[in-house]
Amino acid sequence: ADGQSLYFVSDREGGFGGRDLYKCIKLPNEEWSLAQNMGAQINTAYDEDAPFIHPDGYELFFSSNGHQTIGGFDIFSSILSEEEKWSKPNNIGYPINTTDDDIFYITSTDGKRAYYSSSMPGGFGNTDIYMINMPEAEEKQLTVLTGKLTDQYGSNPGYAKIVVTDNES
Repeated sequence: ADGQSLYFVSDREGGFGGRDLYKCIKLPNEEWSLAQNMGAQINTAYDEDAPFIHPDGYELFFSSNGHQTIGGFDIFSSILSEEEKWSKPNNIGYPINTTDDDIFYITSTDGKRAYYSSSMPGGFGNTDIYMINMPEAEEKQLTVLTGKLTDQYGSNPGYAKIVVTDNES
């Protein structure tokens, strides 16, 4: 995955029903492609919502009330294969998913923490934000580098050579 994709939700005509997940790709001319429905593997006749693509570009989390749920919206994950196909969505299960609406799941880059919104009893309001620590999760070997490239005058030079070195190998 190239990290040049935008995932969003829409209830536009031509979908599978309800709200569907869509994807746009950044084109070489820096414009965004037309929206592409993510297909029947991800979308159902009901509602899909709150997509989050991990910075690795291969793991998608989203909420749905159309796949097999515990109740209301549940959080699902799907993995992008080398053939650019999404795996069958996997319900991430209890105790994160409940009989209430569980939505807006995001993970830290290293995969050790997650955050989501739920309307579980005992909260402070209609929906609350919860954090999950996952110390047993295998740490994702990923570095995210962001910034702006400029020359000594603050102008964009238009090109650069970046060298990444693995100190262990």
